[in-house]
Formats: sequence, structure tokens, C-alpha cells
Amino acid sequence: MDVNTALQELLKTTLIHDGLSLARGIREAAKALDKCQAHLCVLASNCDEPMYVKLVETLCSEHQINLIKVDDNKKLGEWGGLCKTD
Repeated sequence: MDVNTALQELLKTTLIHDGLSLARGIREAAKALDKCQAHLCVLASNCDEPMYVKLVETLCSEHQINLIKVDDNKKLGEWGGLCKTD
């Protein structure tokens, strides 16, 4: 099992069992990171907003929160339950 598959399963399981503990979107993520409520942060490598990337990377660095980057923002959105793609 590769990292992306494991991450997809982790996010799916978290949504099913405890959807409230999953911060999705820049606002929820920034709040969770700033309050040190996150243990892991997942960011799309193809994020087209450089300020979002800088904010997330800085907060993760300041609070020593692990950051994983995935290739595609659409896949990440689907894994996090924000959208479905055909």
C-alpha cells in the first residue's frame, strides 16, 4: 500500500467515525493548526493560491505539525468528502 492509498483510507475512516475531528478547507485548517489541534496536515501540491500554501506551511512549521503534500487538489477534496468526481 502506498502513501496516497493509506492517506485516502485514513481520511475515509476519520470521516465515517468522527467527521468533526477533520478540519477541511483553509479556514477550518488554519484555525486547527493555530490552536495546535491538528496532528497532521494534508496540502495539495497544485494549490493555485501561494498565500494559502505559505500560511499552512508556516503554521505547520511553527507548531511542529507534520505536513503531507498530495499531487491533486481534486483528489484531496474527494478524499476529505468535499466533492465527488465522476
